[in-house]
Formats: sequence, C-alpha cells, structure tokens
Amino acid sequence: MTPTHRAVICLHGGNRYAIPLSAVRSVTEMSYLSRVPRAPPALLGVMTQQGRVACLVDLGPLVGLKARPARPEGKVVMLQRTKGDVGLYVSEVAGIQDLPSEARDLPERQGAATAQVDSPEGPVKLIDPEQLQRAIDNLVEA
Repeated sequence: MTPTHRAVICLHGGNRYAIPLSAVRSVTEMSYLSRVPRAPPALLGVMTQQGRVACLVDLGPLVGLKARPARPEGKVVMLQRTKGDVGLYVSEVAGIQDLPSEARDLPERQGAATAQVDSPEGPVKLIDPEQLQRAIDNLVEA
C-alpha cells in the first residue's frame, strides 16, 4: 500500500495547491477586511477572526503568482502559527484529500510550492509549510 498524507486542497490562479493538514488551523469565509496603508500587494489587510486580529495574505505571490484583490466569495485558510494569526486568501477550497507521498520536484521553483503530485482532478502543487511560514514572516515583518 502506498503511503499518503492529508492536505487541504485550495484552488487559486487556475492551479490546485495542497497545504498539509498539520499546517492548517481552520477554513473560514471572508469577513470584513481592513486595508493596511503602504502594505505590499500580497498583504491584503487585516480581519477579525474568532475575536482576534489576523493578517490576510494572498496565496498567489507566495507561490509565484501575481497578487490579486480579495473577493467576497473567496475563502480563508487560517494557518497554525506560533507568532501572529495569519490567513491565506484563496479562490476556493476543494476539501481535504489523501495525497500520494511520491511527489515530483517542480522544474522551476514557485515560491513555497516545491513539488507536484497527480490526483484524479489533475496536478496538485505541494506547498512546503516551512517555506510558506518564512515567506509570510518576511512579508508581514517588512
């Protein structure tokens, strides 16, 4: 039997991305977003999540895509973090899937997306949680 790992599957910029389930705290709807003056385009703003303020970051620039404005129908993937609450803005969340552990490295690095697996719905780019956290820290602390 082939070993698998569980991941939250997100759709964004026409691609499918897998964030390891261990890196995700919850998935929620978009809520009221307050812009942050002079913030980089990838930092969409801050929102209140369960009574706490959380930064909302566009997944796109973290995986090599251009930043896009958040739309109300988008979803927020709240990450497990030790410092500061951060949500990733994605177009859609397809659910939780078991993915095969054999992954191919992407021919060209795409930010925190480092490898790819095949699923019945098509290719899924795997997000490395440590690289994702580093990219977020660089963005939020800038």
